[in-house]
Amino acid sequence: MTIKTRLLATALAGLLPLSLTAAPANQAEIEQIVHQYLVNHPEILIEMSDALRAKQQAAQEAEDTRLLKQYAKALYHNPADPSGGPADATLTLVEFIDYNCGYCKRAWPSLNAVIDENPKLRHVYKEFPILSEGSVLAAKAALAVHKVAPKQYLAFHNALMSYQGSIKSEDQLAEVAKSLKLDWSAIKTAMADPAVEKTIQANHQLAQQLGVTGTPAFFVGDQALRGAPRSPDDLQAVIQNAKPL
Repeated sequence: MTIKTRLLATALAGLLPLSLTAAPANQAEIEQIVHQYLVNHPEILIEMSDALRAKQQAAQEAEDTRLLKQYAKALYHNPADPSGGPADATLTLVEFIDYNCGYCKRAWPSLNAVIDENPKLRHVYKEFPILSEGSVLAAKAALAVHKVAPKQYLAFHNALMSYQGSIKSEDQLAEVAKSLKLDWSAIKTAMADPAVEKTIQANHQLAQQLGVTGTPAFFVGDQALRGAPRSPDDLQAVIQNAKPL
């Protein structure tokens, strides 16, 4: 019997019927009986694993609700964040993104599908560059577009999300901007605005407070989805379960 099995057997000894544990005179005999019982009834371990997973999920959901209430203003109502949809929407969907994140790009069609299906949903983009210096440049460029040509932010955002390959230089960003007939000179100037860096820093701080360690991460009302949804239905389910804060 391994040490791990012995510890588990010891812990479970008090949970088994008294008839199985009353006769043995020493701990080793009890552990052996419990071990054999688990071998004969492996479904118990599956039930324990399921129960533990459910308990951990419930604890995470409770913690998410607490954090979302605490940081709701910074998450859902920061005027520096690019957003779309009705300003007076009951629910707001927030996504933390990195333009060099393959998972973000994989989630992009699902997000767009959900936005199309929910015209009363407000959506916010949190520029959260974490993968490379190119990611930082892309985030700054996106925020700069939001500053100098806010109505063109979404077009620029979508162009970066559909960009093939990693974004590594300003030349690549200039190419994207020019393809949309945007003034790259004005964008480059705005990228140096301290307010742009301040927004990115605020997003990093908020991500740390919310326990966001990767991209994408989605928040809607009192609900959280960390990681890319497998389909639009996954994201739609989060929205349907969300309650306004």
